[in-house]
Amino acid sequence: MTQYLIFLLAFAASAALPGPEIAALLSRSLAGGWRSSLPLASGIIIGKLIMLSAAVIGLSALLAILGPAFVTLKYAGAAYLVWLGIKKWRAAGQALPSAANAPATGIIVEIGLGLAMTVTNPLAIAFYMALLPGVINVAGVSWPSYLILCGIIAGAMLAIVLAYGLLAELARKMFRSAHAKARLERASGGMMVGVGIVLAAR
Repeated sequence: MTQYLIFLLAFAASAALPGPEIAALLSRSLAGGWRSSLPLASGIIIGKLIMLSAAVIGLSALLAILGPAFVTLKYAGAAYLVWLGIKKWRAAGQALPSAANAPATGIIVEIGLGLAMTVTNPLAIAFYMALLPGVINVAGVSWPSYLILCGIIAGAMLAIVLAYGLLAELARKMFRSAHAKARLERASGGMMVGVGIVLAAR
């Protein structure tokens, strides 16, 4: 059990650090409430589970095979984030549609964006290539151990999403006036553009 506890602490500390993924989640929560960040969070979680699976089967070999696909995903995700940020900035102060009424295609795109952000993140790749083998014997991972690791990743990410979502909800409640709300939405749009630029540049 010690190795799983060490993995949990290391993963949670790494995943909770402010970065493009956290900035994107915060931006979503600021713009439409914490529930609006769930599709993006789902994509991030799926991406992290894929990274874990790739580490178990051989991450270096997978990167060599799918290298061009990772580059395409990175730039597509970056362009989409910049477009969303500009759109959010221009619409600041206007009534926002309910997250519950978001079209299915939008949800699918959000999941794909979260997935792309995660699998093209060099820090995530370094985490699974460098830290994971030092904590877990990936060569000897059994199905039960694999499922425990998946549960740790999913549980830790959900806790992180909820924590940042609650912080965003508090910020939304503090900025109730139309002027303050517009500034908050412009900040959200600016964060999206910034995340897109960082994603393209890294």
